[in-house]
Amino acid sequence: MNRRLPGWSWLLFAALAAWPSWLWAAQRLGDGSDDPLGIVALAALGLLLWRDRSSLRAPPRLRWLAVATVLLIAGALCQSILPPLLRGLISVLALLLVILSLRIPGQPWLAWLGLGVLSLPLLSSLQFFVGYPLRVVTAEVSAWLLRLGSWSVERQGSALLVDGQWVMVDAPCSGIQMAWVGYFTACALAAWQRLPDRLLLRRLPLVGLLVLGGNILRNTLLVWGESGASGFPGWAHEAVGLLVFVVVCGMIFRVVGRRTFALPASVEAALPGASTRITGSLFGALLLATLWPFVAPASSASEGARVAREWPLQFEGRALRPLALSPVEQRFAEDFPGQLGRFTDGQRSIVLRQVLRPTRKLHPAEDCFRALGYRIEQTQLRERIGATGLQRCFVASLNGGRLQVCDYIEDAAGQSFSDTSAWYWSALSGRSTGPWQAVTLASPLP
Repeated sequence: MNRRLPGWSWLLFAALAAWPSWLWAAQRLGDGSDDPLGIVALAALGLLLWRDRSSLRAPPRLRWLAVATVLLIAGALCQSILPPLLRGLISVLALLLVILSLRIPGQPWLAWLGLGVLSLPLLSSLQFFVGYPLRVVTAEVSAWLLRLGSWSVERQGSALLVDGQWVMVDAPCSGIQMAWVGYFTACALAAWQRLPDRLLLRRLPLVGLLVLGGNILRNTLLVWGESGASGFPGWAHEAVGLLVFVVVCGMIFRVVGRRTFALPASVEAALPGASTRITGSLFGALLLATLWPFVAPASSASEGARVAREWPLQFEGRALRPLALSPVEQRFAEDFPGQLGRFTDGQRSIVLRQVLRPTRKLHPAEDCFRALGYRIEQTQLRERIGATGLQRCFVASLNGGRLQVCDYIEDAAGQSFSDTSAWYWSALSGRSTGPWQAVTLASPLP
C-alpha cells in the first residue's frame, strides 16, 4: 500500500478522520461567539506546508503516524465525553504528527504546533476562563500606576473607580487578543525561519512578558483617557491601543527573529519502506475514526443538571407575565444546563436563567445579542436600582430598533456580578453560593 499512496494522502486521511472537530470549529467561527483569527493561523500553516512540499517524504515514518492514528481513534471514541475544544486540540496534534511523519527528520516542529493550536476557535474560551484573572491583574497594576498621579483610584473586581467615575476593564483589556497576535507573530516567524525548538522555547516566556507589560501600559493609558482628566479626543482611544499593539509586535519580531536557522543542505538517506501490513492497519484505523461519529450512540443532556425551581411572580415590585420562548431561545434552552424563562413586567422584556453549578454555558447577554445580529455600543457599568452591586448595560441596535439592555448575575446571598467570568471564578472557588440567577433586562429606546 505504501507504493500506491503518496505522502500527502496520509495527511488527507487524517484530516477526514477528524471531520467532527473541523465542523465544530467552522460552526464556532460562524456563530458570532468567537473571533475568526484562527483562519489566519490556518492560512500560515498552509503557506508553510506549500513552501516545504518538496521536502515531504513519500513513505511516512510509522512511529509518528501510529501515534497520530491512536489520538484520532481516541478522540472519535470519546466524542461524547470530551469537550469540543479538547477534541479539537487532539485533532490538531494528530494532524501535526502526520505532517511530522512526512517531513525530513531534524526540522523544528514547535512553531508548527503553536500555529496549529492558534488555528482553533479558542479566544472566547480563554476570555471566559482566564480573561477575568488577567483583567484583575491588569486593573490592579494600572491602579498602582494611576495613584502615582493625583487621582483617587479604587478597584472592585476588574472595574476601577477613578475620581468617582466607574471605568470598565472589560474583555478587550484582558490582553487575550494581544497575546494571540503576539504568539502568532512569534510562531509564524520561528516557523518561517526554521528557528530551533530550544531557542523558541527560551524566547516564549519573554513574549508573554512583553504582552503583559504592553497590555498594562495600554490599559493604564486608556483608563486615564476615559476618566476625563486627560482631555483625550474620541479617536485617541483606538489610536493608543493600536500604537501599543504595533510596538509590542515589533519587539516580539525583534526578539524571536534575532537569530535564524538555515535548513541543512544534506537530506537524510533513504529509509527502508514501510511494511504493507502495518500501513494497511493504520489506514483501516483512520477509516474507522472517520466513520465512528456516524455509528456512535448519541449522547443526551444530563437531566440532573436541570434546575427544578419555580419562577418568581414579581420582579422589582412589578408583576411578571410569562412569554413564549422564541425559536432561537428554545434551541438554546435544550442545551442549557439549567432553566430559562422569558417574561415581561409591562415595560421591559426580562430573561431569567437559573443554574445550580458553575458552567461555561452561562453566556453574557452581549454575546447572545451579538449572535442574533445586533450591533452593541455604549457599554458601561451602572449601579443596580434598589440593590447593591453593579450591572453591565449596553445599547443593542438592529434594523432601526434600539434596546437598552442591562444584565447581571445574582447568587443565593444577594451578591451580584456584572461579569460572567468573575461569577464563574467566585462560584468555582466557593466565594459565591448557588443557586444563581442571571437577569437580562431589555427596554425599547426611542
